[in-house]
Amino acid sequence: MGMSHTETTPSMFTLDESMLGSYGDFPNTLYLISVGDGKYAANNVTMADTTHNGLAAFPTLDDLTVYSNLLAGLDGDPVRKSFDEARQIAISKPVLDCVFLFIDGAIADVHFVR
Repeated sequence: MGMSHTETTPSMFTLDESMLGSYGDFPNTLYLISVGDGKYAANNVTMADTTHNGLAAFPTLDDLTVYSNLLAGLDGDPVRKSFDEARQIAISKPVLDCVFLFIDGAIADVHFVR
């Protein structure tokens, strides 16, 4: 059996989140709500006196359904995207500055794209 080793200078290591298989609390696969014509459900939230407009993303279809039920009248189709695809969608929409990860109807994490 090998012996464990504790590195005394961890600053010499650089980890890329994509190598770890996730981005913060964001899973590699997300669900978005497509409302047609390349548009997706988004939300705005005020944090620390600044309003952020974010693409609404969900780790599961159940979380997407909870969100949709909270917003009666939201009509769209669930679509599966990779985290990077969702990030690129947010980047392509000048009004959006982040991706919101909704779990059980609440924002669990935010990934800023600008």
